[in-house]
Amino acid sequence: MKHYKPAVAVYGGANFDIQARCREPYRAGDSNPGTSSMSFGGVGRNIAENVARLGLATELVTVFGGDEMASLLADGCRASGVEVGRSLILPGEATSRYICIIDENGSLVGAVAAMDCLNLFGPDELASRFGPGDEADVVVIDANLPPETIAAAAFRWKDKPLILDTVSVAKAARAAPVAGRFSMVKPNRREARALLGLDPDGVDDAVDLDDDLAISYAQLLLALGVREVFISLRERGLLWADENGMGRVSPLDLPVVNVSGAGDAATAALAWATVHGLDCMGKATYAVAAASLCASYPDAVASGMNADRLALLAKGVRNERIS
Repeated sequence: MKHYKPAVAVYGGANFDIQARCREPYRAGDSNPGTSSMSFGGVGRNIAENVARLGLATELVTVFGGDEMASLLADGCRASGVEVGRSLILPGEATSRYICIIDENGSLVGAVAAMDCLNLFGPDELASRFGPGDEADVVVIDANLPPETIAAAAFRWKDKPLILDTVSVAKAARAAPVAGRFSMVKPNRREARALLGLDPDGVDDAVDLDDDLAISYAQLLLALGVREVFISLRERGLLWADENGMGRVSPLDLPVVNVSGAGDAATAALAWATVHGLDCMGKATYAVAAASLCASYPDAVASGMNADRLALLAKGVRNERIS
C-alpha cells in the first residue's frame, strides 16, 4: 500500500448493518410489518465516512473477518474515501454485523451488535498499528474496542486531540478507568454515568432528564482531566462544556427519518471542527448540525453530508451559553 497520511484516524468497528423498519407502532413480542435493508455500518466506519465526506483524508483501523462480506465491506470503505489498508484481517472470523429495529418514527427500538471479532483487537494489535494515529491530526476511538486497547490508545495519544465515542452504556464502562486521558468525550447521560464509574441505571429516567444532572456529569468529567465534554440530550440537543464555560445547542428543525447514525455524524463533525481549529462552542454547533442533517436521511450516513452544506446548516443552529 502506498503510504497514506490521514488528517483523522479512526480506530473502531466496521460491520454490515441489517435494519428493519416498522410501518406501524412497534409491538413487542409480535411480528411487526415493515421493510428491511442492508448497508455498510459500524460506529467507527460511519464516523470515518462522514469525515471523508467533509473533505478530510481519513483512515479507519478496524477488524475484517475472512468471509466474502469482509471484502465487500473493505471495498465499500475505500469507495467512500476511507483508507483501511492497515486494518487487522482475521481469516477464521466472521465479519461483524449489526441488526436493529427502527420504529415508524425513525427511532431505535433495539439492536444486537454481533461484533466478537473486535474483541481480538488487543493492545499488541494496536501497537503494531500505531502509525495512522501517530500521523493524524486527530484520533477518534470507538468504545467497541476491548478495554485494554482503549487504555493503550488513551496513553499513546493523550497529548493530541483524542476523541472518545462511547457507543453505548455497556461500552462506555470500558473506558471509565482512562476517561480523563481523552481530550474530548461524547456520551449521552447514561453513558456519562458509566464513564464516571457510576451505576448507569442509578437514576430514574424522569429525574435523569433534568439538565442539572447533565451539567454535573460534565463538571465531573472535566475534573477527571477531559478538556471538552459533549453530552447528548437526545431530541433536545447537546450540552457542551470546557474550562471556559458551558452551553446548550438545540437541534435544527429538520424532518427526522432515522436517528441511528446521528451520533456518529456528530462525532465526525467534532473531528472536522478540531482540525479546523474551532473552539468548544463552535464544535458543538457543527456537531448538532451534522446530527440533524444525518437524522433527516434514511441511511446511517447522509449522502448529502459535505462541508459546504454543514457550514450552511451551522448558521441556523441555536447555541446558548449557560455559564
